[in-house]
Amino acid sequence: MRLEQKQFVPFMVAVAVITMLVIVFSSFNFERKQRTRFNENIATSDSLQIMPLRVLNSADSTSVANQNGNTALLVFWASWSDKSISMLDEIQKYTLENDSLVVLAGLVKDAEESLPKVPEYPGFTYLDGTHLFNHLKVPGFPSYILFDKEGRVITSQIGYEKGVGYDSLKVHLDE
Repeated sequence: MRLEQKQFVPFMVAVAVITMLVIVFSSFNFERKQRTRFNENIATSDSLQIMPLRVLNSADSTSVANQNGNTALLVFWASWSDKSISMLDEIQKYTLENDSLVVLAGLVKDAEESLPKVPEYPGFTYLDGTHLFNHLKVPGFPSYILFDKEGRVITSQIGYEKGVGYDSLKVHLDE
């Protein structure tokens, strides 16, 4: 079957619209699957709390389990990501008002040498978070996992929107 010239343009427009709809649907479905897989990995990981995380610029390591007795926030971030810096700013604001939160800042997709010698967020423990980030299949950064005093997961967050650091922590921790 051959298209006539006057039918070609409407046919191509229809094909383009259908293709665009398939791409949009696939993108949303893929993102939803990534988030679901990440949450499942958090729930089923037997090494999430005990995996040693190397403290940057040190030979020491720590883990989420070492924070027992304190509420802990494990943040995956990158120094070159503006959204990561915005989230860390919000978390810092919360920690200045509430000193009971231990912040484990896991650097991912970044070189340790890119960090300043004097940390911008002095109360945070800076870690190499790449191995755990990959193990949990975290779909993006900045992301965080919030643990209660017994090391159980309270919530997790992927990506940054204004308020997701400060406001979300306030909701979950100031109950």
